[in-house]
Amino acid sequence: RKKKRGEGMVKILKTLANHSPLRKRKSKSKTTTIRLLQWNILADGLGEDGFLATEFSPIFESADAKSKSYSANEFMKLVREAKLADTASGMTNKFSKLKGEEKKLKKMKTSAEGYSELKESVAKLKEETNKSELVKLKNKFRNSPQLEKVDREILDWSKRFDRIKQIVLQADPDVITFQEIDHVQQFLVDKDFSAKYTCMVDSSKTYKPPNYTENKGNDDLSPDKYFQHILNSRAAFAPKSYSNAYLFRSKRDGKAPDIDDDGCAIFWKKEILKPVELGFLRVPSDTEKSEAVLALTLQHLETDMTFNVITTHLPSGDEPKKELERLAVLNNPSARWTARRICFDDTSWKELPYENNANFVGITSYVKYFAQRKDTQTIFALDANSRPSFPPIKPASSSSETNVWGTILRDTGLESIWVQSSCLKITGEPINPPKPFVVSVNKMRGPSSNQPSKIGEHQLELIDHVFTNGTKSKLFTSVALNNKELVPTAPLLYKSKEGEAELNLYPSSNMPSDHLPVVVDISVKKQSAQISFSYIIFLFLFFFLPFYLTMKLI
Repeated sequence: RKKKRGEGMVKILKTLANHSPLRKRKSKSKTTTIRLLQWNILADGLGEDGFLATEFSPIFESADAKSKSYSANEFMKLVREAKLADTASGMTNKFSKLKGEEKKLKKMKTSAEGYSELKESVAKLKEETNKSELVKLKNKFRNSPQLEKVDREILDWSKRFDRIKQIVLQADPDVITFQEIDHVQQFLVDKDFSAKYTCMVDSSKTYKPPNYTENKGNDDLSPDKYFQHILNSRAAFAPKSYSNAYLFRSKRDGKAPDIDDDGCAIFWKKEILKPVELGFLRVPSDTEKSEAVLALTLQHLETDMTFNVITTHLPSGDEPKKELERLAVLNNPSARWTARRICFDDTSWKELPYENNANFVGITSYVKYFAQRKDTQTIFALDANSRPSFPPIKPASSSSETNVWGTILRDTGLESIWVQSSCLKITGEPINPPKPFVVSVNKMRGPSSNQPSKIGEHQLELIDHVFTNGTKSKLFTSVALNNKELVPTAPLLYKSKEGEAELNLYPSSNMPSDHLPVVVDISVKKQSAQISFSYIIFLFLFFFLPFYLTMKLI
């Protein structure tokens, strides 16, 4: 009799539970589509460095009426030949050596041993590099009206901001991952942009750029204050403290109140998504500078499903040692990694430790942590500064050769949208051999750059990536503006570096960054039904407890 009564009570409990108003209701749809826009927008503080564009041609050496002019093709040939000449003579190596020794000299005290010798070496290298063909080219076009027009009409931030905003709003993404954003405040106060998007997990907070003082110990982003500042800001923004973007803007704009560091940010569409968790993984550093990987968990309001978005910006450089540097931040068990997060508990944001005392040993382990969460899907969007075909190299943490592309695929278990969309093979090789250059950047610095060694260095490669465990992805090839103009999105395909590619460099009047935006629809699965805490209390108080007492009495 006890058994029959118990079975009857269980049936009653199940019926009541299924019809309880406190149970979370889920949409019948099993999947939903999240539109992501991934974009390194080129920081304002880093933008005015002689990026080359040939759209204002012919290009004159100076404003003199008798000045010699060059067509776009002729000008690019001059740049290419100067670069080849400096490479062949070993001049580019001298530029690299000069840069390294200048950094050392800047850090040394004048009374330190070896200071005089190093100062003398720097002076000698400067004298030698002044004979460079690239330096000669720089001097030749120092007063070119067309190159000055590039700075004024293309690289000016006010023009680039308006263009970036226009492209983003027309693309209409649900989630935006930005790198090199040093105007978070401007995006948040812009009437059109802020009407749809935010990066503030707590709407009652107002974002303010960090405060730097003459005493670095009191700075908002000093090493011992960095974590607390970015958590307290309640912004999905991971700044690079003491960044070059901040330094260069400070020199240019003085004490303007909106001067900020550049970093990574995540914005989302307010009407359909709600943030429920914000976290940061701090990258180990032995200097005063700090930066972090940014992770955000969002809830889709219509379906209640949650998904994770992670973004970061890996170190730049095309040399093998730079790939090793990138691999070291992806996986480095010997370094000290720290991660902190805040979570929303239905009333407020509170800091909580990661579950099971998660032990992160690099960026890929942090991404994998989210990728392995039950009932959620993960999107990892980044400027990797590394192409899929980068020659494999052996890092200190591995017994075999690898590269950034291979390491992310192997360690996270995620798939690349470039593979899902049939742009690349899983090996990183292009699907379309006649056009082997599959690219998200097409840029070159010209004679007006303050970095002579980078003049003529044509970067034509795929370094912007999105990885996901979403079921499928669909790329957009362009964004239509006013039904007239099409703005290209990544990836673009080229046959070679010469010709079409070098005559369509970015930034341009059409493209406000040196990176193309990636616009992709990602299909993510709906999470399985979960029982809320209030629902558990409801069952316990009104059903399980009476049931238990009844059985005891029987």
